[in-house]
Amino acid sequence: MREREQWAKTMDRLRNPVPDIHYRPEYCALFQDSGEPRLFKYREGGQTIYYPYLLRQINLLPGLGALLDRKLYDITSPYGYGGPLADGAPGDSMWRNFCNCFAEYCKEQNIITEFIRFHPLLGNHRPLSGFIPVDRVSAVVVLNLNQSEEEIWAGYGRNNRKNINKAIHEGVRVLIEETPEHFADFMHIYRHTLKRNQAGEFYYFDHDFFQKIHSELQGRFIYAHACKDGGIISSELLLFNGTYLHSYLGGTLEQYFPLRPNNLLKHEAALWAQSRGINYFLLGGGCSDNDGIFRYKRSFAPDGVRDFYVGKQVHNNVMAEKLVSLTTANLQKETKGYFPAYRRCQ
Repeated sequence: MREREQWAKTMDRLRNPVPDIHYRPEYCALFQDSGEPRLFKYREGGQTIYYPYLLRQINLLPGLGALLDRKLYDITSPYGYGGPLADGAPGDSMWRNFCNCFAEYCKEQNIITEFIRFHPLLGNHRPLSGFIPVDRVSAVVVLNLNQSEEEIWAGYGRNNRKNINKAIHEGVRVLIEETPEHFADFMHIYRHTLKRNQAGEFYYFDHDFFQKIHSELQGRFIYAHACKDGGIISSELLLFNGTYLHSYLGGTLEQYFPLRPNNLLKHEAALWAQSRGINYFLLGGGCSDNDGIFRYKRSFAPDGVRDFYVGKQVHNNVMAEKLVSLTTANLQKETKGYFPAYRRCQ
């Protein structure tokens, strides 16, 4: 508990850059069932690099426990964004030394692979791209809230403005709550959306996960509900701090698509954040570049497209290949592009 408090205080003190909510111990603790939250700190010459991640035991993968003669681990960023973050602007030499130090640490701790989801606004992939494998995998949309309400509206795509007005004309209203008062409605709509889109098991977060959000992230989440005739027809969970607002999880009842409730919902969420001095609204991306979901989100910020990068580092090639060979029989889907490949059987 004391280490967690120190972690939180460290994040509170950082101002250049301001860390996102994903860097906080409360957020990382949401995923402690899949990995142990840890914060690695590297200091050099009065500067510090902070790196939060989840430490996962590979032996717990199906069928592997009896085949391995020692405990093995891998690490990943929690769902969302993350990666190493520096206090200030260290030069290349410090980033190189950090990477070498962390690689040695991984060797000592039997950490086989490392997967990083970099932050699209913090751009923390750039200083590491010369030292570890970094790949652009997609794009996300970011709405800049450092402008007036009129400027935000004028920046929307024409069809988006039309759809927002349509929702208003149809009598749709948006309710924004800082408590989970209508959580049951949210879950019904969220599960309905997952089923309709044939989403993977990963996205079927259980009630305990959301209860952790409600308790661990008090004052850092809102629910936005689009309502029609006394019922909720579109609902979204958003996470935030003083700088960033994230469209996190949500959905819309299919029969109400023609009313465009989610357009109005996101518009009202943006204005809510802007009125509180939040600087950026991260809407996320699509399932692939330029698909329908991405184009919809881009209609809120046509000039706000940012590349999303990941890092894929193998710290023990021999053992990584062995793990792939041991899990091949359990793989049910194509593993090309999945990292690490031995976890594709989950």
